[in-house]
Amino acid sequence: MATTLIDTRKSIMDQIHASWNEYRRTEEGMLFMFGEVGSNYINHHDIPFAEDFTKDNAPWSTKQSVLERNAVHANKLIRLYISLNIDVKCRIPICLFFEIGVVSKIKEQIALLKRIQKVLKLEQELEFHEPLPNATSLFTHTANLSLMDIEDFCKLKVKEAKVAAKAKAKAKAKAARVQKKALKRTADWIQANKHGKTIILKTLKTMERDGYTIRDVIEELERQLN
Repeated sequence: MATTLIDTRKSIMDQIHASWNEYRRTEEGMLFMFGEVGSNYINHHDIPFAEDFTKDNAPWSTKQSVLERNAVHANKLIRLYISLNIDVKCRIPICLFFEIGVVSKIKEQIALLKRIQKVLKLEQELEFHEPLPNATSLFTHTANLSLMDIEDFCKLKVKEAKVAAKAKAKAKAKAARVQKKALKRTADWIQANKHGKTIILKTLKTMERDGYTIRDVIEELERQLN
């Protein structure tokens, strides 16, 4: 099964052959060749090695342009297998990435794994009361919850998070406005007192120059306040 990327710098056919020669010994390889166990069930020793297939009866394409195209699609899927830690036994083997007509299956698995990747990422970002099923169980549809139900729940959690974020931003903006008003009132008070002190200082200097005593100043201030 695919555990590493297909190396496009090397012969793709050699990698297909190596994969097939391992796959032919597995139960999955038997089912691929002969179907379910029955009268047509044959020992795996009867399955040809990769090198024994002719160009016309090989299970995979031998056209170089098809090999290169399929390798691109296959590596996208293998990256998802690796990043989501999908059980090896659930992965497509490298040799079958080049089976005739397999591209649609590859794209379906890519789409499914991207959905799984998205909900698992949301699980990390949002608050969940219970952990989600692992990626393999979601991929094989053996989880106790369906992927669709989890996606619906995630949509609800995202909506709640957006509402909470909006309320928080609104409260923050209101607090900023209140602070701004308070700072303005403080600045106005400081300016007003500064202006008043300046007037008093000028008045005192003028009265001192004209020969008034401190007593005269006090009496004049009392007169103006009354």
